[in-house]
Amino acid sequence: MSKGAIVGTAVLLLALIALPWLVNPYVLQVLILTIAYSMLGLAFAFTLRVGLPRFDIAAWWGVGAYVTAMMMLKGGVSFWLTLPAGGIIAVILGWLIFKIVIPRGMMVFLLAGMVITMATQQIFASVPFFGGWGGTDVIPLPTVGPITFADKRAVYFLGLIFLGVNLLVYRVLLTSRIGRAWTAIGSSLGLASSVGVDVVRYRMANVLIGNFFVAVAGSYLVASTLVAIPTMFTFTNSISVMMYVVVGGIGHSLAGPIVGALIVTFIPEYLRMAKEYEPIITSAAIILIIIFVPGGILGLVKMRIKPWLAKRLS
Repeated sequence: MSKGAIVGTAVLLLALIALPWLVNPYVLQVLILTIAYSMLGLAFAFTLRVGLPRFDIAAWWGVGAYVTAMMMLKGGVSFWLTLPAGGIIAVILGWLIFKIVIPRGMMVFLLAGMVITMATQQIFASVPFFGGWGGTDVIPLPTVGPITFADKRAVYFLGLIFLGVNLLVYRVLLTSRIGRAWTAIGSSLGLASSVGVDVVRYRMANVLIGNFFVAVAGSYLVASTLVAIPTMFTFTNSISVMMYVVVGGIGHSLAGPIVGALIVTFIPEYLRMAKEYEPIITSAAIILIIIFVPGGILGLVKMRIKPWLAKRLS
């Protein structure tokens, strides 16, 4: 890592640490949501590496959220034990479904994701055990010994830790042998198969790893809202996850979803004063980005802003 990159990373970390004391509670809550959405966007970008755009993100997000909520409410289980439990359940359920779906190709996977998301929401809303459309009761605050996460700053830093682990795991995987196989599949499915890459097996591994971290994001959402409601896990939310990746830059698998989540989350929040026009304005902004900045925001930075700065500084 270059000296400039080290300095930039240090400045970013200091800014992230100081941020909760520089913004009001409302903005801090939006930042907490952005952290959760970033983890969802990372899973979407991660699966794109194997040529599988997924519309089932909201379903597994809901699985993680409801596993945490139900285990804490019905069984009195610690929040920290529900985290891996939610992830493991999302992986097991995903394996049962995707072992049938993934071998049948991208279109079947895409359509199955839509069905999974809508069916999961209906299950959460219709089964009394899950609390119906009104959602669950308020869950207990997560604790670490005598410390409770009642302060939104603590929840924010908890999210940063989850996001950091998420990024680290994805980074290690993408630069490993399995990551190179994923890249080969995404670049040319036929060529990867012809050189002996087990496409179904590698795709399955990729999707299930994504399921685990999406479920963790769901558990984190419950820690921040203290309730799980079916309307949080709609098909529309899965579409929004795709927007995070497109706006941030599809070519940037790690930074792109985070930048995109930040932009796509804050634009609607600051348009609440014109609620009836918010979907139109947000959609128009995203379409303009796709048309005029096809590489996303980070693509614009790489292609235009970096060369301009280099020329100015030389």
